[in-house]
Amino acid sequence: LSLILGGVLAIVYALFAVSSFQLVERFGRRPMFLVGTVGQAVSMFITFGCLLPDRRGPSKGAAFGLYLFIAFFGATWLPLPWLYPAELNSQAVRTQANAVSTMCNWLFNFLVVQVLPTMTASIGAYTFLLFALANCIFFPIIWVFYPETAGRELAEIDVIFAHAHLARRRPTLIADEMPPLTGHQIAVLQDRYDIHGDDDVEAPGVTPENVD
Repeated sequence: LSLILGGVLAIVYALFAVSSFQLVERFGRRPMFLVGTVGQAVSMFITFGCLLPDRRGPSKGAAFGLYLFIAFFGATWLPLPWLYPAELNSQAVRTQANAVSTMCNWLFNFLVVQVLPTMTASIGAYTFLLFALANCIFFPIIWVFYPETAGRELAEIDVIFAHAHLARRRPTLIADEMPPLTGHQIAVLQDRYDIHGDDDVEAPGVTPENVD
């Protein structure tokens, strides 16, 4: 039975992982992060509720929760940590930032794999409650700090953060409001915001709409 359940889990994982290639360009990075986080949290709450000691016959519900989790994870959080850091970080530190993000990704995956058997043996169903709460904690962090990068040139991301800094607004709001920029607009705004490292820094009220 465990072999069958594991095989079905792997098939579900593979199917939703393949679908992520289409979803990420159609819906964008930020919505997929948010939807995936909510879906994973709900899945872990379902598994937790079904595995509580005072519940009877919880195996089917717990299995459903795990399948639902792997579906959301495969379609959203599986590809995004590899894609998003490369798009989000400044061109000056992109290589180093990707190295750090890859290291953290593998390190925490390894940590979860190592501690999960011990956690389930010691605290049982509350293991899944902990994972559910971790997803709940991430949701407001993503909402506040993760701007949308889909359809943007890499140089546009630097412009978004520079504009947000000078306007004293969240980059997520600037990314939602700022239309896609042309190459000329990007070059002008890079000069205006001193992204190239000029000595004289000016903070004019320039926006993409008034750049010729």
